[in-house]
Amino acid sequence: MIRAWFIGLWVALGTCFAAFAQTQDDLELRVVAEGLTIPWDLVWGPDHHVWIMERTGRITRLNPDTRELQEIHQLTDVYQSWDNSGAHALLLHPEFPIQPYLYVNYTHAEFASRLVRLEFSVRTQTVVDTTHILSSIPGNSSHNGSRLEVGPDGYLYFCTGDGYMAQRAQDLDLLPGKVLRMDLDGNPAPGNPFGNRVWSLGHRNPQGLAFGRNGQLYLSEHGPATDDEVNRIVPGGNYGWPFVYGACDLPNELAFCAEENVVEPLAAWTPTEAPSGMAYFDAPSIPSWQNALLLCFLKGQTLRILHLNDAGDAIESEESWYHEELGRLRDVLVTPEGRVFLATSNLEINGWQYLAQPTDDRIFEIVNPLHAYEVPAPFVVDGAMTQEATVFPQPAHETLRVLIDPADTRVDVRLHSMAGRVVREVRGQAIVFAGLLDVDVTGLLPGMYVLEVRGDSGAARAARVLVQ
Repeated sequence: MIRAWFIGLWVALGTCFAAFAQTQDDLELRVVAEGLTIPWDLVWGPDHHVWIMERTGRITRLNPDTRELQEIHQLTDVYQSWDNSGAHALLLHPEFPIQPYLYVNYTHAEFASRLVRLEFSVRTQTVVDTTHILSSIPGNSSHNGSRLEVGPDGYLYFCTGDGYMAQRAQDLDLLPGKVLRMDLDGNPAPGNPFGNRVWSLGHRNPQGLAFGRNGQLYLSEHGPATDDEVNRIVPGGNYGWPFVYGACDLPNELAFCAEENVVEPLAAWTPTEAPSGMAYFDAPSIPSWQNALLLCFLKGQTLRILHLNDAGDAIESEESWYHEELGRLRDVLVTPEGRVFLATSNLEINGWQYLAQPTDDRIFEIVNPLHAYEVPAPFVVDGAMTQEATVFPQPAHETLRVLIDPADTRVDVRLHSMAGRVVREVRGQAIVFAGLLDVDVTGLLPGMYVLEVRGDSGAARAARVLVQ
């Protein structure tokens, strides 16, 4: 008990000090996957795995703790040009795997991309069906975007590039150069400013999309030869392309800005450095990064930490990490627990292959050794090894759903604190819905727990659970 108290105090003090003077040397960079081919999009699943979309159309699932990599699906109709065509975006349904769907955007022809919904079988761990959401989006060899996010409102947000046809970005009847807001079937969401799918317009080549504090939406995009941008997206906002580069500060821009009420960027960089994937960070695992946008750069070969003000409508300062150490950085992922993962993009066929290492492309985890994040793996409950259970959603707020052995009709459930104390227990719980079990987590303090499920078939499984 005394030892545990001392360790907890030491970790708390270390975290406190780190908040005042966090440097790159304070954090560890760990390789969790290598030998990939241009991982374009990283997604955190309720199974506590990183789901990866490679530009080739391969979807894989990575256990970042064991480094086991499992291929889930290979898209067979991906078109890859000499430049940046390919598979660009991946999203899990917000109620996955109750709603067993993956959303994917990829180019299927030289001048067209599509958004599809893949049905995933939890039992067989394979994709079993495909539904086209948007069948043909005008595109090109590059400037196809894109990123996918589900907002706090439950709607799907999808950013698209202009496909090298800049005027499209200002045409409300066309999809390119926009942020789109749709329901999960691809229909225009109610309340959209123009009565169609368009949420904002005037974008050139969006590469990052992230929701921050209070549901604010941020987007990163490439400029032409000047003014890479980070924008705060407002409904109906016009962001100027192709008539405005960066801020409204040139004589030929001022009239258009006034007439169209152009929204100016939070930040812009000249010369261009090619910003890509972006994530919002507000976790205790790296205290000095709280309330910041983490932004990857390709040409700039760096991870930038963009510190936001409390309102989220301005960037107060920025830091540059890992400059020219890892090569091109394509995407960054922040998990609900505050884990941070980076994907390199060194195998791209656009003149940067000299950056590639024999182990590229890779995924890294940025780890703060002073942060008390500990996950039991494998699970040992009452001295016995158990298999990992599939649980969702993560984090859980009121109800946790567990996928159980179909042979079980009744189960015993115990929820353990990370110190090993049983904080909730239900014996002989009846299974009422197709191999799924609901566990009530209301009233529990926020934090990490271990769920243990033992069925009448003899099956025993456990899983880590984040309660918020």
